[in-house]
Amino acid sequence: MALKFRRRQKLFPGIYLNFSSKGVSTTIGIKGLNVNIGKKGAYLNSGLPGTGLYDRKKISDWSNNPNPQKVLNPHSLLQDTSDFAGEPYYFIPKKLEGEIKSNDANSVTSEGLAEMKETLLAAYQEKIDIENEVPIVVEEVNKAAIYKVLSRIFIFGFFTKKFEEQHSEKADYLSELKQQLVQCKVTIDIDIDNSIKEKYEKLKRSFDTLTQSARIWDKTSAIKNNDNRSAASNLITRVPTVLSHKIIEFINAEFDALHFKNQNGSDIYIYPAFAVLFDDKNNFGLVDLSDLKISFKTTSFLEDEDVPSDSKTIGETWAKVNKDGTPDKRFKSNYQIPIVEYAEIEFKSNSGIFEVFMFSNTSKALNFVDTYNLYINNN
Repeated sequence: MALKFRRRQKLFPGIYLNFSSKGVSTTIGIKGLNVNIGKKGAYLNSGLPGTGLYDRKKISDWSNNPNPQKVLNPHSLLQDTSDFAGEPYYFIPKKLEGEIKSNDANSVTSEGLAEMKETLLAAYQEKIDIENEVPIVVEEVNKAAIYKVLSRIFIFGFFTKKFEEQHSEKADYLSELKQQLVQCKVTIDIDIDNSIKEKYEKLKRSFDTLTQSARIWDKTSAIKNNDNRSAASNLITRVPTVLSHKIIEFINAEFDALHFKNQNGSDIYIYPAFAVLFDDKNNFGLVDLSDLKISFKTTSFLEDEDVPSDSKTIGETWAKVNKDGTPDKRFKSNYQIPIVEYAEIEFKSNSGIFEVFMFSNTSKALNFVDTYNLYINNN
């Protein structure tokens, strides 16, 4: 008896992101039947292509609803921030004193991108299911091939045809699985208004310049320094890191991302219309760029390592110092420390993003932040 295999027919709709001066909206589906999701709610668009017949109906309205995810997707993992009104609420982790780290990546998704995330997760899970099934089917194909050969050698008569049919069926199913494995992805088309395309190109160029900073660190913690003999007001933990252009394998978009490698949490990937806070393929969040705030400031750092070639030394102090700034002579091994000006770029969102990166080159960091804010504000 031939082994019956489960036939897969799951298809994943394309996703269209429209990034304009009004913000980002997501369209999921096909021409003639799709759902458009934006900050004002979700709309069902239906019609018969070529006939001029068209209908647009609001199916979810969160303009007056502080928790839209519960309307559109009751099983969503998104964080409920409805209790925070007035000034923007920024998540400050409490797991480790002074730790600079975002909320869990699963909980930071913007309201208009929730369904896009669910579609990406479904495509990834389908891919995993097929990848697990392929070796089982390969083994069945190999067995069927052996039985087919043996039937010819020993001339089983009627059973020879049966074995050939089983081998053919299993081989066809394996070919189908491999083809569907290629199709287990969601194509994301990002449409950017011509008015802001030039600004995005400038953003990429400013990012490329930023990657050339002599030193880049992920600032992972900052706590108050209680050592009265030290000139440092805070104890900073920083870890060298890198910036690069990079893609996320299962996000099939024509653009690569501006990648900030995070050393104590989720990496940040900036695409033209959204950002991804990414741990792995099961733990990630999608954030509307208008929800991702990036700011710049300079900081004076007591550098006990080599001073980077592109940074500015703004003074000197001592490892152990008196209140008037003179060296504390009670410490025989006391030594001078250069005070260096560094840049800090801070990422925040109301949904829980909180990351800080340090750069040796302040002008490159400032240029990137200014260019990013010009891009998302569409001025």
